Amino acid sequence: MQKYNLFHFFKLFPDELSCRRYLEQRLWPNGNPVCPHCGNTHKIYRYKNGKTFKCAACMRQFQVTTGTIYENSNLPLRTWFLTFYILSVSKKGISSIELSKTLGITQKSAWYLLHKIRYMLEHSDGRKPMTGIVEADETYIGGKKRGGKRGRGAENKVPVFGIVQRKNDIYIVPVKNARRKTLEPIIHERVRAGTHIMTDEWTAYRGLYKNYEHEVVNHGRREYVRGLVHTNSLEGAWSHLKRTLLGTYHRPSREHLSKYCAEFQFNYNTRKYLPERKFRKSISLTNSRITYKDIVPRV
Repeated sequence: MQKYNLFHFFKLFPDELSCRRYLEQRLWPNGNPVCPHCGNTHKIYRYKNGKTFKCAACMRQFQVTTGTIYENSNLPLRTWFLTFYILSVSKKGISSIELSKTLGITQKSAWYLLHKIRYMLEHSDGRKPMTGIVEADETYIGGKKRGGKRGRGAENKVPVFGIVQRKNDIYIVPVKNARRKTLEPIIHERVRAGTHIMTDEWTAYRGLYKNYEHEVVNHGRREYVRGLVHTNSLEGAWSHLKRTLLGTYHRPSREHLSKYCAEFQFNYNTRKYLPERKFRKSISLTNSRITYKDIVPRV
């Protein structure tokens, strides 16, 4: 029987207290309280209610949820955990409508919950520069009309740039255009100098030879593989990304596309994880406060 199911989740987290104890272990070293206001780790007292603490250094009260993604949320911590668990066992994510039915909350609350998680994933990328063999490429997302020009120069589409270290991690991000002055700084930031980097013949990549071992596969001449020279890893990732966006989220808006890309990136980079490990990884990233203004900034 599959271990990673809802029965297993409810066995792990039967109530709110079990969720709080788990969160304390994940966010605090050895489960010892850390004051989010002053960083003190000594002489912190727990109240009888089991969830409130008081710091002897700054004399302020706090909970394990203070300064985290859960702060000021009207949803129970168990609901948050169940959402993370559902996302951990789902390969292609879940829509806000489907999540609202599963959790018994409004679609608006489910949308906000999911976007806070995506925002968290978007701003928690601290990976080391890529090495080994790296591929770089762009794709184009969006456009409500069928037909017309595809690929570079397509109307009403958003360019998304990606870099992948073969058999390892991916980094993808929407960009304003696919020009050299836009893409090169991202490559220099994300890929270590001297690395073997594979691209197609697009002009934006022509200057990479100055800092990298640059190889080119010419798609315009129907050349797709030349030994180790290809961008097939990224082409496969683009195919999965587009199927996920179209099949699960049904053309997300340009405004929020970066968050959906961050979710896909996290799923790709944890694709070899068992669900429980992916769940633990997600919980460990929740130690930052996110507000509605972060999700929907005012113009």
